[in-house]
Amino acid sequence: MLSRRNTSSVLVLLVATALASTSNSHSRASSVFSQIVIKEAPSGNATGDADVCSGLLGRQECGFVGITKDGCIQRQCCWSPSKAPVPWCFKKKDVDYVSTTEIAARRDCGYMGINAQECYYRGCCWDSTANNLNAPFCFLKQHACKGYGVKNVQESAHGITFDLELLGACVRFGEDVTLLTAIIDFETESRIRIKIVDKNSNRYEIPKEALPTTDSTIRHVGKRGYTFKYNKSPFTFSIIRSHDGEVIFDSSVANMDNLIFESDYLEISTTLPEDANIYGLGEVVASFRRDPNGTRQTMWNRDAATPVNQNVYGSHPFHLEMRNGNAHGVFLRNSNGMDVILTPKKLTYKAIGGVLDFTVFMGPTPIDVINQYTEVIGRPHMPPAWAMGFHQSRYGYGNIEDVNQVVSRYRQENLPLDGVWIDIDYMDSFKDFTYDETRFPKAKVRALAQDLQSNNQSMVLIIDPGIPIAPGYEPYDIGMRDDVFIKTLTGRPIEGRVWPGQTYFPDFFNTNETWRYWQDQLAKIRHDLGDNVYPWIDMNEPSNFCNGSCTKDNSTAIERGVKSLERDGAAGLPLALKYLINNGGCQAPLDEKTIAGNAVHKNGLRLMDTHNLYGHMEAAATHHALLQIKPNKRPFILTRASFAGTGAFAAHWTGDNWSQWDHLYYSIPGILSFGLFGIPFTGSDICGFLGNVTDELCLRWHQLGALAPFSRNHNDIHATDQEPFVWPDTVLPATRQALRIRYSLLPYYYTLFERAHRTGQPLWQPLFFKFSQDSATLDIDKQFLLGDSIMVSPVLSQGQIQVEAYFPGHERWFDFTTHECVMDRDPSNSTKPGEERPHRYRFLKAKAGEDPVPMSILGGSIVPIQNPQLNVAATRSQPVSLIIALDEKGGAHGEMYVDDGESVQNQYEARVTFKLTAGEQLVSHVILKSPSISGGDLNNMTATQMQDFKDKINHGDKVEKVTILGLNFASFTAERKVEDGTGSRLDMYAQGEGSRIQEKGLTVQKHTKKGDIMAFWRLLAVPERDGMDDTITENISSKQFEHRSRGQGRFATTTKSTITTTDIRGKKVVAGTAATLLELNINGIVIPLGDGLNGGLNGIQGQDPVTGCSWEVNQGVNSLTLTGLKLDLFVGWYINWKMA
Repeated sequence: MLSRRNTSSVLVLLVATALASTSNSHSRASSVFSQIVIKEAPSGNATGDADVCSGLLGRQECGFVGITKDGCIQRQCCWSPSKAPVPWCFKKKDVDYVSTTEIAARRDCGYMGINAQECYYRGCCWDSTANNLNAPFCFLKQHACKGYGVKNVQESAHGITFDLELLGACVRFGEDVTLLTAIIDFETESRIRIKIVDKNSNRYEIPKEALPTTDSTIRHVGKRGYTFKYNKSPFTFSIIRSHDGEVIFDSSVANMDNLIFESDYLEISTTLPEDANIYGLGEVVASFRRDPNGTRQTMWNRDAATPVNQNVYGSHPFHLEMRNGNAHGVFLRNSNGMDVILTPKKLTYKAIGGVLDFTVFMGPTPIDVINQYTEVIGRPHMPPAWAMGFHQSRYGYGNIEDVNQVVSRYRQENLPLDGVWIDIDYMDSFKDFTYDETRFPKAKVRALAQDLQSNNQSMVLIIDPGIPIAPGYEPYDIGMRDDVFIKTLTGRPIEGRVWPGQTYFPDFFNTNETWRYWQDQLAKIRHDLGDNVYPWIDMNEPSNFCNGSCTKDNSTAIERGVKSLERDGAAGLPLALKYLINNGGCQAPLDEKTIAGNAVHKNGLRLMDTHNLYGHMEAAATHHALLQIKPNKRPFILTRASFAGTGAFAAHWTGDNWSQWDHLYYSIPGILSFGLFGIPFTGSDICGFLGNVTDELCLRWHQLGALAPFSRNHNDIHATDQEPFVWPDTVLPATRQALRIRYSLLPYYYTLFERAHRTGQPLWQPLFFKFSQDSATLDIDKQFLLGDSIMVSPVLSQGQIQVEAYFPGHERWFDFTTHECVMDRDPSNSTKPGEERPHRYRFLKAKAGEDPVPMSILGGSIVPIQNPQLNVAATRSQPVSLIIALDEKGGAHGEMYVDDGESVQNQYEARVTFKLTAGEQLVSHVILKSPSISGGDLNNMTATQMQDFKDKINHGDKVEKVTILGLNFASFTAERKVEDGTGSRLDMYAQGEGSRIQEKGLTVQKHTKKGDIMAFWRLLAVPERDGMDDTITENISSKQFEHRSRGQGRFATTTKSTITTTDIRGKKVVAGTAATLLELNINGIVIPLGDGLNGGLNGIQGQDPVTGCSWEVNQGVNSLTLTGLKLDLFVGWYINWKMA
């Protein structure tokens, strides 16, 4: 019913309403985040008294064309239908309307661009004192909702259940649900679930086939790590973590409604500390730490080319918060559209359907939180080993010959490559499961797939969900026959339009017919091309080139390469929602570029409820299909759209990014966020997808992207080529170097992936995951940890030749490439006098074309590496080396996981742990698992079984090299120091075989028996003096030896174990005796590696003639390298050494 009014009012309001309907209905916003009291233009306050609403004359409009009684009452205005030409909804007499609405609670009363006069005319509040798009300028007056009261409480050791009864009408955006049920479930010691539902009606909840529910059996009753408290009237609740008393969720928030539960609107808030540290809530292109003073994160999967601070491809209503060095997490199990709003000291959820179903995770460490969260939503899948290598892709390969040339060029340039990708170019008119027989004939695509397979490489083909409406096209015909498509309310398949033209969309909630249909189509690809071909599922938000539903001619596919398409919204029948989530940053219609929300699945669910799950369910169906096609072979799937739990099925990339420096940076918080979301196998398009990249940007992106969990170069048909070899003098060598680092670290990556699969712990981690007590790490998102042992500090700006890196934790850090100690342990983090930055910052060299991406190894870490080859399989066959970075106590530890690299259920697997204690003993401990060996006990493994194990593992089985960083040679080696009274120092070092040297009248004699070591004194650090700087080059056993002597003096001589005396500038120096340089004890076998004294010279080397074991000392960086060890990786061993 329309609100009646006089003629002039109707004319003005019709214009205003037309503007609102065409302007995405969003008023501008304010950044004032505090309680606001605003006295309005002529207005009145609701009292409910009859006299303030009586009479027909002088009524001031408080509504708009089409306002209802409920809407009028929401505005606290009078409602009185009349046959006279006056407003039905009008302001009350003689009362001022005053707004005390917090920004997070504001309800929009306008549209983008509304002015104050029209806002007042609508009877609403206006505040434009700041410019922030996270809250409206024009907003409704509103009364405080009274909330709900608690009734019928039932308590047990495992939880609490009670009813909630409405205490008074709220009617924010629809009818109140008058009676609710709250179920409080103490699920585990570290996890509590709070679920609030309609008591008398079954509302939509995420179905179990999309996201399984959790086990509600607590393991140790009475040992909960939290306390649940609640107030009865009005109902609010709080959760207190036991170990520190922290209130980590509290729904009693000042100036906010405690709980709103309406037909199409849910609202609840929780308190936050000042300047809260919140992470997660995505998918979004933004900084990693969310702005606590003005974030409005919308959850509505959307095909958009990575705009900043807007909703894009995935929805993840989960956040992690850091407080006082501890972490906790909150997950809202709700797939409906919603806004999550961060304003000072509060976080507010506003959902347009479903139920409130929270799970709160106690932590207390960040890694604990992710472990607890992924236990609920599903652990990340374990990828096949090949997928951990590098991938090359692009949209716009003209034909199969173009792809062949790219593959050949990679081999020619000795660039590692494991995955070759083809976009929609290969399809016949962009129809799924077809081949363009002119440009990409099936026979030639198969030939390439077979060539790749012979080189242990794989192919990935894109598949979109839209099936073209084309009778005679088999996937369409079978889909219609088996009834697998999403329907309209009338029972016909809903019609969209994507690349092939008019399309229908498979109903992946139909886990019977549709999943079988999808499996059959994927099986045909494997049959046509081979077992090394995998799917890339794109456009699955789902994307639609018209809004809602399409009715245009379906005879023509979209022209190849067209980026912007005309869209129509015919037959969309959008649902009438009173609360508009901030879709696209402008409250865009929910059917914009997607399927209409009133479409239905076969099981009766509406797309309005399941929209955010569509890509997730496609990933689940695809994963299931690949396992049915090839049982026990790990699937690989890349998906664009995602929801909580998608990581159990697929990898993800951050979508259509731009070839710009800021998007290079945004790739880091994007990957870090998906690590929180349980999808650690994530990466961004290296060098950017949209736009043309420069060589410098592409070089830096390859350096960073080579380290991403998912590493792929991909770009758009309209962009110039960006394979590394396009720039042979700059990008190519830098990429080769970066990929060699990536491939050398494959055993480390594989171990991290297995850990993620087992515990949820992400590969890329923010610094505070490891150093949670270091508050300086909370804002850092331009550095990250790779695992828990390596820190990466990439170049992210044009023209940069060094990186200012922060080294957290007061620990020792070593350069990954040079092995130098770049930061030693420091007990304080204070700023030195005259410095503006804490002295835990260091500048690291990063000159383009010369220096690799700055990487630092944390002291106390043992990192396994292998000699990099041109693909993952070849690299896995190489022997293993260990980089050991000692902490300040001379200790280190690490681990390595090995299996066959492709099986879901492994016949054999090995977990090897390495531990070094006090700089004296390195121990390897191995746990083998096999169904055929009782408990995996090594004592029960025969030699034949061990060989079978090694054959099945198909991995290098020897540890051949150990490099130890951070040795203290002053005390650890046999160095001898003597002072001559002038500040000079005498060092002894060993070099080569014996010889006879005549130097300045002094004869130095040494036995020349093979294997003897010559020891020399040399004078170091002598102050500059006249005539005291000379260089002497001598020949020792035909090896050039250069000695620089600073100062005059004579050299001592030694026979095998004693040193004579000599005179240096008149001072008598007694040297003592020589010592064993290095003695190894490997599993009880003693191997002396040589005699003599060490010190002062880089590159000291020696070799045991019997075992072939060699050593090299680099005193410049305090490192010791042992090579030629040939230790069995899969048999436990230990090494002792001493330098007496």
